[in-house]
Formats: sequence, C-alpha cells, structure tokens
Amino acid sequence: MSDLAPLLDLLPLLGTAFGAGSVTQLARQLARPAPPRARRVLAHAAAAGIAALTVVALLTVLWRPAPAPALLLAAACVTGWSGPGILTRLGGVIERRLGLAALDPGDPPRRKGRHGTYHLESNNHTEA
Repeated sequence: MSDLAPLLDLLPLLGTAFGAGSVTQLARQLARPAPPRARRVLAHAAAAGIAALTVVALLTVLWRPAPAPALLLAAACVTGWSGPGILTRLGGVIERRLGLAALDPGDPPRRKGRHGTYHLESNNHTEA
C-alpha cells in the first residue's frame, strides 16, 4: 500500500487541475455567441479537465525541482482553454519520442487538409 501514498498526496493537486481545466473550457463554451447543447458542453468540459489533469501530472513528474503550484494552475487553465485536442498532440510527441508508429496498420488513412473541413459538392466549397 505504500505505493499509493505519493498518489494520494497528489489528489488535491490533480483535483484542482481537473476543476480548473473543466471550468475554463466551460467558460469558453458558454461564451460562444450561440452556445452548443448542454450535453456537448459538459463533454467538452470533462475532456478538458482530463487533459488538464494529464498535463499537470506530467509536469509534476518531469519537471525537477517540482514546479510552483501557480505554474501548474496556469498550465491547467491553458490546457482547459485549448481543450482535449492537446492530448492528441501530446500523444503524437510521446509516440515519436518512443519510436512508435503514429498510425496502427488498422487505422484508416488520414485526410489531407485542415481537420474538420469537409467537401460538400464538386464545386470545392467547404464547410468549416
């Protein structure tokens, strides 16, 4: 059980990071001119909280001496504002560092162009 002691000591910090990331994303979503549906807002807020928690946990482990709590809170808020997409980027960096393939053989090939851009008709108009 002694292996859990360091993790239990981090629970307040990780809980605060999750809350800061979630509230920041919640504020971003609700500040939109036409806010999306509640389910979507809550999903984005939860995903941003998980991303903030992950970034703060990684900073706590990788940065020595341990970073100041204010820096960790700022990282959680920035991550929360950016949303869960940062986990995709972070995963790609970690995969490259470990020398792993970015795509599994079973994954479909990626589209060219910007993420979220879909061709509607043959006249090349796109919807963002």
